[in-house]
Amino acid sequence: MDAPLPLPPMPTSKQQSWGVIISIVIIVLMITIGAFYAWGKRIAQERAITPLPSATTTTY
Repeated sequence: MDAPLPLPPMPTSKQQSWGVIISIVIIVLMITIGAFYAWGKRIAQERAITPLPSATTTTY
């Protein structure tokens, strides 16, 4: 029977804190990108619905 593989060493507290910070930054970036995507989609829909002023209509 083979001997079990040794476990990798536990990360230090400094390495763990960097991992948490990087994870939070990635999550915030994903939320921000998603918000801009949804906002852009909403603006595109509003522009498609809003009729453009024609040359025959005049406003005073």
